[in-house]
Amino acid sequence: MPARDWAQLRKILRNGDSFNREVFDWFRDADNNDTRKALRDDLLIGAKDSIAIAQVKMRTFREMIQKTHLKPDIIGMPKIDVDADVSYRPEITLHFKQSKESVPKNKHAKTARVSYRLMNQTSLSLSLAELKNLGRDIYNDFAKPTPYRFNKGKIIGWYIKPEQGLNLQVYCHTEEIAETVVKKVITHRSFSFDNDIFKFSKPNRNSDPTPGNITILGNSVQKPVWRPTVFVEFDHASINLHNDTKIRILVDLSGLHAPLYRP
Repeated sequence: MPARDWAQLRKILRNGDSFNREVFDWFRDADNNDTRKALRDDLLIGAKDSIAIAQVKMRTFREMIQKTHLKPDIIGMPKIDVDADVSYRPEITLHFKQSKESVPKNKHAKTARVSYRLMNQTSLSLSLAELKNLGRDIYNDFAKPTPYRFNKGKIIGWYIKPEQGLNLQVYCHTEEIAETVVKKVITHRSFSFDNDIFKFSKPNRNSDPTPGNITILGNSVQKPVWRPTVFVEFDHASINLHNDTKIRILVDLSGLHAPLYRP
């Protein structure tokens, strides 16, 4: 690439809403953390960086920090399309994930999610300070002193109480574990557990950890494990606000996100 063309492209990457802005947004809390601040500054494309240096910085940010190459394909609708069709109360999702140490080689970590809604709030009424407080409360209840964990499995625990923003569907190894997880969420929300509402379903089918392979387009691929039995632990929490441009991360233990609350 001619030097003049690279100089123009480098200017684009450094200014406006391009690469450097994205790095700043990802590390927006870095001024209070020397390690993150140093990492942010190392990743920013400088005024005299060569093409090779800029490529290394961009690849490091995408693959080592954001880990975009590890994110699976998702079948669904863009948030902007969903928000145009329906309105909803703020939705908080607690994300759980299998620990790195327990993931077999060449396998993806199993995950779980538990969501609830804030029925007394809207996307217009919540402030940034309140979002940080929500992150702090979640951190206190699910991240300390150690990340909350439970044994995921094939049994579904149901707890539906719309007026409290609860439509819980928890996949667990046993009925007792499902009840424990549901009670944990209800206690976190400062509600009382109603035993008459809690239900569970237990399928006759068993989970097979080695389901075998199938052939797709001439290639042999392993079948997904149906409702695997595995321990998952709290990873991060997010909030989905109607008409917001993106999902906000409230608190994070994985180091892959830039959360609103940091202990």
